[in-house]
Amino acid sequence: MPMAALIVAAALLAGCTTLYPEDLRHGQVIERQLTIRNPFQSKGR
Repeated sequence: MPMAALIVAAALLAGCTTLYPEDLRHGQVIERQLTIRNPFQSKGR
């Protein structure tokens, strides 16, 4: 998962608060700043 780590690092450096990847754990919060949201996750889960 090295590419995902680079994307997360870039998002943190850019000051993003939400990231929409499909291959990371939905709901995970990184560094108390970046929330992972899976765009394909159904709302009921």
